[in-house]
Amino acid sequence: MFGNGLRTALGILAALAFALAAGCGEGSDESAYYESRAVASDETFAAMDAPMAGNPGNPGPSMSVMEVVREVEVEMVDAIIDAPPAQPTPAPMSMTAAAPAGGVDIPAPEDIRARYASVQRVIVRTARVDLVVDAIQPSLDAIGQAAEGAGGWVVSTNRASKHSGTISVRVPAAELDDFIETLRGMAAEVISETTDSQDVTDEYVDLRSRMDGMLATQARLLEFLDLAPDARQALEVQRDLSELQLEIERVSGRIKLLEETSAFSLATVNLTLAAQDMRVDAGPDRTEAAGRPIRFRATFAPPAGVTDFSATWDFGDGSPPVTVYRDAPTTTDGERVTETVTHFYEDPTDSPFIVSVALSGTGEGGVAEGEDTLIASVSRIPQIQLYAGDGWLEVEQNDEALFAASFTRPEGLRNVRYEWDFGDGSPPSTGELPEGVTRIEAAHIYPDYRDIPYTARLAVTADSDAGMTSATAEVSVSVRRERGFIVAGYDLGETFKTAVRALSVAVQGAGTLLVWAVVFSPIIAALGAAVWLIIRLDARARARRLAAMEARRDAESAAANRDGEAVP
Repeated sequence: MFGNGLRTALGILAALAFALAAGCGEGSDESAYYESRAVASDETFAAMDAPMAGNPGNPGPSMSVMEVVREVEVEMVDAIIDAPPAQPTPAPMSMTAAAPAGGVDIPAPEDIRARYASVQRVIVRTARVDLVVDAIQPSLDAIGQAAEGAGGWVVSTNRASKHSGTISVRVPAAELDDFIETLRGMAAEVISETTDSQDVTDEYVDLRSRMDGMLATQARLLEFLDLAPDARQALEVQRDLSELQLEIERVSGRIKLLEETSAFSLATVNLTLAAQDMRVDAGPDRTEAAGRPIRFRATFAPPAGVTDFSATWDFGDGSPPVTVYRDAPTTTDGERVTETVTHFYEDPTDSPFIVSVALSGTGEGGVAEGEDTLIASVSRIPQIQLYAGDGWLEVEQNDEALFAASFTRPEGLRNVRYEWDFGDGSPPSTGELPEGVTRIEAAHIYPDYRDIPYTARLAVTADSDAGMTSATAEVSVSVRRERGFIVAGYDLGETFKTAVRALSVAVQGAGTLLVWAVVFSPIIAALGAAVWLIIRLDARARARRLAAMEARRDAESAAANRDGEAVP
């Protein structure tokens, strides 16, 4: 009897596989499709009448109930893959049908086909709308009331800041378009609007078919549980029932979700507070040179209560925008100035550039926005080529030195100026050159001779639309000593000067000695007295020595005379 119950379950699942394939049939191919599946059905039921493996009439490896069910479900999935797509039909049927407790009636393929032919297309629609509104909280309340008035409800709301908010609602699918139209009427501006439709009919029909099959299998397993001959087989059936129940709950939850999401569409509305106008002045148009830094800053007048600002600069040359967040007040009441930004335009090919600044501010007073633009004209600076001869000049002391230089004068130059610095500390020679003049001349007298040359420097500057341009050149000036009156090859003036200089040196030396003598006279007198005293004492000592020597000689002479007289 237990084996017969399993064969009955197999028959039910096979019939349900045919039913699912029938629900996926389409158009004129449907009859031929079900006729082919009917032949397969007859073969399947014939196979079910054969003894099952593990029964007394068919000795072989035994199979559990769930293993048999899984094999049949694999065949059902293959049938679904091979089947053509389903046709749209009326409203979805209820998922609460259950198999009869006193046995399972196996429907014919024609009955299954008629049953699932009533399933309409199951479409899940969602919408996302971004709006700009004049007030956040009143708009959130109005959207919630509009959803409830359409037969829906509020899913969630989020107001993370004073200037923005989000609300998610569900409304009947048939009312979604009217609800979106209502949202447009609430907004000061519609930033974006997106709707999405997802056809889940195939998934829904598949789940419903699986649910019917699992409910029928559950009912039959309950019968098997009552007919189990021993506790071991009863426990096996109970285990299979538990696994089947978990799968039924999972599929049931998914079916319910598809039914609810298709019946009530989800609409997510993002709200942004409408910004107040803010006066912004990016400054005057600029004309600058390529490669040189250009500084930008904007002045603005924020509304009351707006305190936090950001300024984004777009320089119009494809470089990344720059955003700054610092600002400062100006001397004008109610006016502020942004942080200064610096930019370099390296390539003037696409000049002029449109520079834009966009300011936004937030605070207790709400949101404020403003923007302004200026034109930045960028060009390359004209280059002046300056030539000052061979860079060397020789001149005699006190003679006039003549300087001459020439330069190129590109188109667009104005206010051409020059400055000669002669390098000897004298005031430079300056002037402005009329239109068309490209030559500069100057004269200078060097009154002083020196061994190393002087360096005279010429600088030419001019203005242009791209800025100031300049060029410099240098001349080394060697100054010879001035020549005097020449007689017979001698420079009398120079000789006289040399004699005068020698005499002045001698006089200067004598004067220095005299000063030293006066300063050191006490010391000199003391030294002279000491020398005189030493000389005096030495003279006296020398006189005494001489007197002693003479007395000795006299004594010797007297002695010699006495000795001579004594000899007769």
